Amino acid sequence: MSKYIAAALLASAAITVASTAMAAEHLVVYSALDTVVPATKAFTEKTGIEVDLVRLSTGELLGKVAAEGNNPKFDVLWVEGSAVMSRLAEQGILKSEQGLADKVDYTDLGRRLLPQNQAYFPITVSTTAIAVNTDKIGNAELPKTWTDLEKFAGEVGAKDPNLSGPAFQWLSGYFADKGVEAGKAELQKILTNKAIAGIPSGGALNKSLITGDTAIAIQQDTAIYGLIEQKEPIRVVYPTDGVVAIPSSIGVAKVSKHEDMAKTFIQFLLTKEAVAAMYTNTGGDSYFAPLINGVQAKGNRTDNTASWHILDDKQAAAGETEWKQWFRDQFVP
Repeated sequence: MSKYIAAALLASAAITVASTAMAAEHLVVYSALDTVVPATKAFTEKTGIEVDLVRLSTGELLGKVAAEGNNPKFDVLWVEGSAVMSRLAEQGILKSEQGLADKVDYTDLGRRLLPQNQAYFPITVSTTAIAVNTDKIGNAELPKTWTDLEKFAGEVGAKDPNLSGPAFQWLSGYFADKGVEAGKAELQKILTNKAIAGIPSGGALNKSLITGDTAIAIQQDTAIYGLIEQKEPIRVVYPTDGVVAIPSSIGVAKVSKHEDMAKTFIQFLLTKEAVAAMYTNTGGDSYFAPLINGVQAKGNRTDNTASWHILDDKQAAAGETEWKQWFRDQFVP
């Protein structure tokens, strides 16, 4: 072998090693949120840190996390809901990062949503409300409470909490407010049409609502505001018997090799600059309520977030398996 060929081979090997090292320094983020795209783009532009995104539906994403078990492939997990994050923290998948949010200019609600163990952090917040197709219900009186939905039995659609993080957060809050058995009994009077009672995704539920197959939907309010902005004949109703806060929550894998980068990413997301980037997204996820002081919500959104219920995440995580199975048995075709 000539010295020139040997030198070329050595140079090629060096480039390969360098490229591998650079790839290894990428931050791996798992997320089901549309807003993750503009947020990570703004983060990379600001810091130079490259981000590898894995974007799946919530159900698929949590299935992937479960399959990876104690050897997660993500550095950062960002999903909607706090109960599932509490479970992952209890299982030792997420790492407590005490002090990470000490300097964050959280709203009062943001501080209330921050767990004591700081194994995950609220980034934005939404809730589940009632979406009404006003063309479909005609002159019927709008529902004011969850119980009022019994009057529309057979026409009420909902998402399957086995596949939707926000839907599970809603179900947990519903049971916390009404009691598990009383809540189950009431839902059995409301969700009487299996064809629309356990729809697999928010997009599919929106489609059913717009076409009129579903007159009323138990739906995340970000999605409802998205439809309102599109001039669909939709009204949003916040039931007077209570709604539960659904924070989009982010945490760091306990085994992450890029902990410092992960912490930098989270701290960036908790700034006005990051929120502004998230609001540039055109999807429903961008109609969230902000948790950073001095930020105005997007579009027609108005909130009284001070009255939202805060979920007991540990209690919800403890009931997760049983409640999801019950919902599947009762309402999913």
